[in-house]
Amino acid sequence: MRPDWAGGATAGAVAADSQIENAEPRRVVLVAIAALAIGCKREAPLPPVAVTKVADIIEVNTSGGFVDSIALAPDGSVAATGQRNGPIRLWAAADPKEPIALDGQRQAIVDLAFAPSRRLLASLGRHKESALRFWQPDERTGGKTWIEATAVPVGRCLALRFDGSGALLAVMCEREVLLVDVATRRESSRLSNPHKEALTAFDLTPDGSKLLTAGHEGDVTVWDALAATPIRTFSVARSRRPGQLPQGMPAPEVFAVVVALSPDGSRAAAVTIEGTVYVWETATGKELLSEADPEAGGPPTGSLRFTGDGQLLAPRGDRYGMRLIDVARKTSRKVLAGGKAYHTVAITNDATAFATVTSVLAGSRLTYDVEIWKISPAGD
Repeated sequence: MRPDWAGGATAGAVAADSQIENAEPRRVVLVAIAALAIGCKREAPLPPVAVTKVADIIEVNTSGGFVDSIALAPDGSVAATGQRNGPIRLWAAADPKEPIALDGQRQAIVDLAFAPSRRLLASLGRHKESALRFWQPDERTGGKTWIEATAVPVGRCLALRFDGSGALLAVMCEREVLLVDVATRRESSRLSNPHKEALTAFDLTPDGSKLLTAGHEGDVTVWDALAATPIRTFSVARSRRPGQLPQGMPAPEVFAVVVALSPDGSRAAAVTIEGTVYVWETATGKELLSEADPEAGGPPTGSLRFTGDGQLLAPRGDRYGMRLIDVARKTSRKVLAGGKAYHTVAITNDATAFATVTSVLAGSRLTYDVEIWKISPAGD
């Protein structure tokens, strides 16, 4: 049996084997039985988290289009997808057969985000297009179509995050974080050069008071968003891969791919390019969790969020699904949501629902699907 949560069972099993090998026959049997009992107790998997598939949306991409981004409305009723060749489409979970296509071909869409009201969508174009756009329902069609409300040039930016009220939108660029006043669609403040190297991930608390940023150099920093001052910095730069590197091979560059702040800002979490999961206490800097699975890989974009009761919804090491981590107990429960690999994930702020992009290769034809899942209120 392989535990869902990586523990220290291997060393214990080796010690037990050594004792068995050097003991008399009767003691061998007794030790073996005891070791088996202890091992099963450690490895017994917790029951999976109950989930319900809300929608299975087939072929969300246009011909030849790669789907790089996804957003999920706070109530889980609508998903938005963005493609590398520009199209943005909205998919109603209840009836996904007739998506709403947002007008106009743009450059590659790197991120999408719904405001809490669900009636405003922000999109971020890559590089040459480099624009933050706001989209809203067209009242003239009763919301059957959406129109572009505003376009704001922002430069080379990578990710979006609304606060809990929808009044503030944080935009992570390569070297800075912009805070945009949604009502005026203008920049309200800027956090410049927060890291030694380019930014790789970020998050914003619902009240907009704290930011969490990660840089390619391996630092993860908690910020006072209003004062633009650092509160605490952690490092994930040390590789957690087992064994020694081959002679002459440089140490791997390790950095956070996804990060998350708890709703009250008291905890910060990160998952690295190697798949290592960290959780810290922001006030004291205490490390609450450090879990390195030797078989894990880099997590899908967007696949990390704290629940209201302090648990952590995080990717599984193999990218095939999610898991719910009880940080205090250091235990993990699988979220059995389909059997496909996840490319990118969008989780609601309360972590009660998520949408994921998966792909299917049939011959030479690659298509993308979207699955929307609802987690039971108590995670039972």
